[in-house]
Amino acid sequence: MRQERPPAILQIYRDSGEARPRSGLPDGRGRRRRICAELKFPHSILAIESLRGPKEVWWLNAFASEDEKRQASVEYARNPSLVAALEGITGRKEGLTEAPVNAYASYQAELSRGAPWKVAGARFFVVTIAAGDPRVPGSVFDAPDGTRFVFRPYAARREADSVAPAAGPGTSASI
Repeated sequence: MRQERPPAILQIYRDSGEARPRSGLPDGRGRRRRICAELKFPHSILAIESLRGPKEVWWLNAFASEDEKRQASVEYARNPSLVAALEGITGRKEGLTEAPVNAYASYQAELSRGAPWKVAGARFFVVTIAAGDPRVPGSVFDAPDGTRFVFRPYAARREADSVAPAAGPGTSASI
């Protein structure tokens, strides 16, 4: 069996308006997935939705290297239909929701502990956001602004819900 490794770079695109279908906005998750599939988004993406705290959808894009990240960006830019369709979703929500946050975070092996990066079979993640060392187990990724993201995968919601409160403030159980 192949060992999963954390990506060297994790793009974390956080959208606060995605998870609020009752706000009068159409639910953009399905539309965004459909657009990416139909217009051939150049890279696999994983979407997770917060179950605690502020309602958000996070779009995760994993890269093994800077070269892979650059290549995906080039391919994305070469697809004007895809760019326009995805920008259209964001544009329709402008002024109605918070602006999306897009960060490229680097894996920090020396700060990661316990709970290995294992996306296959994971249905839930417990994610802790911190400025310093959060001292919780998981795979740690640092964004350029100093924000630290700690991801822990779980197969069952019961497991994720049981550990999330102990992880402290800035922690969310996500699907």
